[in-house]
Amino acid sequence: MKKSNPIKTLLFALTIVLLFVSLLQKEIKMFHFKPLGGVIESTHKPKLSFEAFSSSKYQTNLEGYLKENFGFREPLIRFYNQYLWDFYGKTYVSKGSVSIGKDGWLYEPWCVDDYCQVYFHRYAEDADEMASLLSTEAKRIYQLQCVLEQYGTHLFVSLVPAKDLIYPEYLPEIKETKYDNQKKFSARFFNEQEYSRLGVNHLNLEQWFLQMKDTADFFLFPKTGTHWSNYACLYATDTLVRYMEHLGDCNLKNIVIGPRELDEARSPDDDLEKMLNLIRPLPKPKYYYAVADTDNDTLASKAKLITIGDSFWWNIVGKMPMNKIFSEYPFWYYNSTIYYGEPYHSTKEIDLLEELLSADFITLFFSAPQQYKMNCGFTERALLALCFDPQEVDSVKNSIKTTINNDPNWMKKLEDRAQSKNISLDIIVDEEVNSFIENNIEKYFPTLLDSVPKSRNPRNDELAIIKKIKKDSKWMVAMHCQATVQKLPLKDILKAEANNVLNNRPLMRDMTEGVSRETYIEGLVRNLMEELRGKPLRIEQIKEKAKKNHKSFEEQLEADARWVINDKMQKGEIVWEEE
Repeated sequence: MKKSNPIKTLLFALTIVLLFVSLLQKEIKMFHFKPLGGVIESTHKPKLSFEAFSSSKYQTNLEGYLKENFGFREPLIRFYNQYLWDFYGKTYVSKGSVSIGKDGWLYEPWCVDDYCQVYFHRYAEDADEMASLLSTEAKRIYQLQCVLEQYGTHLFVSLVPAKDLIYPEYLPEIKETKYDNQKKFSARFFNEQEYSRLGVNHLNLEQWFLQMKDTADFFLFPKTGTHWSNYACLYATDTLVRYMEHLGDCNLKNIVIGPRELDEARSPDDDLEKMLNLIRPLPKPKYYYAVADTDNDTLASKAKLITIGDSFWWNIVGKMPMNKIFSEYPFWYYNSTIYYGEPYHSTKEIDLLEELLSADFITLFFSAPQQYKMNCGFTERALLALCFDPQEVDSVKNSIKTTINNDPNWMKKLEDRAQSKNISLDIIVDEEVNSFIENNIEKYFPTLLDSVPKSRNPRNDELAIIKKIKKDSKWMVAMHCQATVQKLPLKDILKAEANNVLNNRPLMRDMTEGVSRETYIEGLVRNLMEELRGKPLRIEQIKEKAKKNHKSFEEQLEADARWVINDKMQKGEIVWEEE
């Protein structure tokens, strides 16, 4: 009988043990590891069916699932990435998300491409086409600025700095590309010229960063991060607020930056490094950090600011006392998802006109590589909302939809797109119609060919007056009281009062004699209850709380609303002003 090889036996046993332990880790998570950095798309375990198995779809999906969900995945990936970095100076993510520059500096590859003035090829065939697109967008921004100013809303562009222009000395070696013999183009320089020529309100933070680079005793951008440093962000925000005061001729609270301290990199100053998923941290300097607050200027007002922009804004809202400076500060991330103030929701779910005219300031806040996205369709949608009756817009949309439905080839493309995205055809058709209008807006609405369009949405004046009412604390007290007395939602009372102003009728504001503080508070509670009813997430939370507290839903809803109102009154956010 042939003797077994002990080494082979040992290796076989070790392999079985490792496979078993890996499977055990996958199922019961014996050890918890730090999550991997970067964008992670969750994969779901595919369901086995005869159709999926026979078409090999099940096998393909199962393979993808197992690659993302095997035991000890996190430490094994980090170990392999560290091996590549130490021995070859590269990483798997370097091609798509991270470019390795000189002395270990990290950049996003699109920033490198934009420094070389070739990144625009993702959005246009050549430089002339890109210039034409951005020139048209700049004209639309100016139109929007002029229209909004008539209603007390100030629009401005924030030209946000990018790392490549501030620290070009550490960029990786520039390699030859297929665009080397073609005309170069950069949105950052072109937009600055166009905005200055047209009179678009804009704040060029990138040029300011360049001016102070040689004199600042702190890093404007971190070595292994892509966004401006935490400390530089504080000064950029202070400049932003001062610009808004100048633009709106108003007094906002001053930002006070506390004592600074040197420390190891804090998030997000190492965001690119985290995407490398290494075991050991990369060598890098310490950075300055400080806490920002505001002064106690009791005469300062609070403004509503809407920001349509990219990820640079996260630093600001994460580090600044925004609720002390602004009454509201919703962030429309790439004009798609809205953060802050309400549970996350889409820009498609809001009354766009009401949001625009309720704001004091709106800023288009994009760094250089993102400026080719031309504000993600915001400008065109805003012009449609402000300048045209919704019925007129719907008529154009229906006409285009009819054209699409009568074109078999066009419909086939949309059907294929709907199937690939696994969403309804109606949604795809609506998206196509909206995109078609936004790309040809002047064709369907010729008044936009004027330097400043003259047509207006009939609701504009009403909403502008409502904004004025909301800024008058005594007027708002009267509106809340009227809502209580008439047992109507506050929004209906505000609309009626605005129409009283427009039609020169007696105002409800002047009909509140004898209204008590208690009546006022009851009006606030009633209005908040109605607001909460329209928020599904909050409704579920209140239902759970009611069940836990052995109360009916209505009792818990009223208790929560009353607590919020009392808390705001104690903090001075709601004031009862008697005559």
